[in-house]
Amino acid sequence: MRPAGLRNLFLEPVLHRLDLRLAAWTRRGFDTREGDADRVLERLTDGLAARDILLVHDAGAALTSTGDPVVLAVLPRLIDIVRSSGLRFVTLRDARASLSR
Repeated sequence: MRPAGLRNLFLEPVLHRLDLRLAAWTRRGFDTREGDADRVLERLTDGLAARDILLVHDAGAALTSTGDPVVLAVLPRLIDIVRSSGLRFVTLRDARASLSR
């Protein structure tokens, strides 16, 4: 099963019945449509805060002007910005565990 950006009024009861919780992104760079790495990075990091969930695609990325997937230009810089701002990457499982403490 692949993650998908789907939400409607029928979703919550189904999730509840399956003992699941929705985890949705709070920031997206539109990296499947935007070939400008600076613009994608700005969308992901402008006002970035703890507990933000960033949507970045591993497939289907737009291409830069040089023909490379934009995500490859974005990720190294994104990682540097996150770390230099004192934030860190965690898994959803770890994030959920920290909320229940």
